[in-house]
Amino acid sequence: MPRRVTLADVSRAAGVGVATVSRALGDHPDVSQATRERIRDMARTLGYRPSASARALRSGDYRALSVIVPDAGWGWWEPVVRAAFKAAASEGYQLMAHPVAGTEGGAAAIVEALVNVPTDGVIVIGVPDQQGVRAACDNIALPAVAIDDTNRDVRFPTISAKNRQGAQLAVQHLIDQGCRSIGLIRPNMEAEKADWGDGLFIDQRTLGYQDALSAAGIAVDNALVIDCADPFNESQEHWSGLEAVLSSGRKVDGLFCVADAMAAPALRTLRARGLNVPRDVAIIGFDDERAALLVDPQLTTIRQPYAEMGNFAVELLLRMIQGEDVGRHRYEFNTELIQRCSTFTDAVVPAGEL
Repeated sequence: MPRRVTLADVSRAAGVGVATVSRALGDHPDVSQATRERIRDMARTLGYRPSASARALRSGDYRALSVIVPDAGWGWWEPVVRAAFKAAASEGYQLMAHPVAGTEGGAAAIVEALVNVPTDGVIVIGVPDQQGVRAACDNIALPAVAIDDTNRDVRFPTISAKNRQGAQLAVQHLIDQGCRSIGLIRPNMEAEKADWGDGLFIDQRTLGYQDALSAAGIAVDNALVIDCADPFNESQEHWSGLEAVLSSGRKVDGLFCVADAMAAPALRTLRARGLNVPRDVAIIGFDDERAALLVDPQLTTIRQPYAEMGNFAVELLLRMIQGEDVGRHRYEFNTELIQRCSTFTDAVVPAGEL
C-alpha cells in the first residue's frame, strides 16, 4: 500500500520548512504568492492530501456529518440518505452512514460512540427510542436533526411528510375512480412499538383515510379497517384480516395500504380469490419506495418528497453547527399522487421508473 504523502515530504521537495508549507497551503498572508504557488504545485505533483484530523485540530470542525439509519427492512429511508449525501457534498462535507443493525443499545449507543468519530453533527432517521438518543446527543454536545414520523413528541428539529394530507389524497383518488367501499390496510401497532415508536404516521394516515371518506359522505366502516401483524414482511402470503373480510361477503372495491410494502400481500390475497386489480378492487399505497414498482400491477401511491427531506436535513444541521438556534419544530413536506396501473387501467409508468 503506498505511503501517505506528508507535509514533511512536500517540505523536502520544495526546499522550505514544514511551517512554511503549512502556512502556504493554508493561505497565510506572510507567504508570498510565488512561494504559495510553487509549494501548491509541488503538493499536487506529490499527491499530498490534507489530514482531516489535523485540519479539525486547527479549525475545530471535521467537515463531516453522520446519519443513523434504522434496523429495518423497510427501505423508505435510502433515497433520503442519497439526497443528504449529495447535499452534504455540495457544501464540502462528507456524510458517514451508521446502520443500527442490531447494535446493542441501539441508536443511543451509536450516538455515544460518535464522541470518538470525526463528525460535526448527526441526522437520526426513524428511531423509536428518541429520548435515549436525545440524551446521548446532549451528553456529547452533538447537534442533531431527526427525519421521523413515528414519534409524537418532538425532541429534535424533525422532518417528515404530511401524512394526513397524503392519505386523504390517496383515498380521494380511490373515490374519484368510483370506489365506495374502501378498506384500510395498516400495521398492528400493538405488535410494532419496538420498531416504530408511537406509530404517529399510522394514526395520521388513518385520520387522512377518515377525512376523505367523510368529505365524500361515505361512512367509515370499522370492519374494513384491517390491522396486520408483521406488516413490512413482503413475503407474507396474504393478509388474514383481508381474507376474513372478503370471506364474509362484505363488498370491497378499494384498498388503501398505509405503506407500499403492505401492498404485495394484499395483491396476493385478492388474486387468490380471483379478484382483478384494478377492475374489481383498486389499490393505492404510500411512500413510493421501490416496492411500488416491483408488484404486478405496479402500485399507485403517494410519494414522499425524499430529496427535499434529505436536503433540508443537511441544511438544518449545518445551520445548527454554525450556531443558529433552529428550535425543536416538526417540518412537514407536501406529498404527491403517483398514478400507476393498480388504480387506473391505462396509467403510464413515467420514463426512468422501469
